[in-house]
Amino acid sequence: MLKLIQLELRKHRFARNFRTVGIANLALILFLILIGFTDQGAEDYAFADYHVSFMLIDTFARAVFIIFGGALIAKLIISEYRNKTMNVMFTYPIKRQKIIAAKLIIIFVFTFVMILFTDLLMGALLVITNQFYSFIPDTLTISDALVLLLKYTISSLSAAGMALIPLFFGMRKHSVTTTLVSSILLVLVVCSGFNGPSVSINSIVFIPLTLGAIGLWIASLSMIRLETKDVN
Repeated sequence: MLKLIQLELRKHRFARNFRTVGIANLALILFLILIGFTDQGAEDYAFADYHVSFMLIDTFARAVFIIFGGALIAKLIISEYRNKTMNVMFTYPIKRQKIIAAKLIIIFVFTFVMILFTDLLMGALLVITNQFYSFIPDTLTISDALVLLLKYTISSLSAAGMALIPLFFGMRKHSVTTTLVSSILLVLVVCSGFNGPSVSINSIVFIPLTLGAIGLWIASLSMIRLETKDVN
């Protein structure tokens, strides 16, 4: 499986995606700075305390990389069905399920790692910046940081699972557009807040965990369908 994953990474020149990740993170930093300056003084200031600040960072990180995951599904799977490359791959002496599994593992792991990395990077930058400008009045203890790390890890895992949900819609007609649109709609539903970033669908713990499990179920279902409808 590792060899198959390495071949997929090489075939799609996957390293190029990290340049896009860098651009996305830079854009996210600038966006958070803009929010910090324009929202300052408001009653519901986005950076009023560490809890809300980290929730805001995590919301944007999940939004960016769930859509990124949808784009990877479109590129690594849906496009290969559309241009018949997948049918050629299925002639190789490798189980079809292994081929799809390798692609899905790449998408899941990449999405998980990038969300967690972005959360930690933005969180660290926020804490460092606050040491100089003190715009957040409360303090962050070591125990708070450990709890935060656990929350970030769980949130990243559930979001990585959610990022696989657009596969269900994209595979129906092998549509790249449908895959991307469904990932954007998923983000609008999951990452939108009812009362700022602190109250959203994602803040109700069992919902993102359930959606993450649904994404993994869809991934496993897509491999079961390989022997029947998807190939025919």
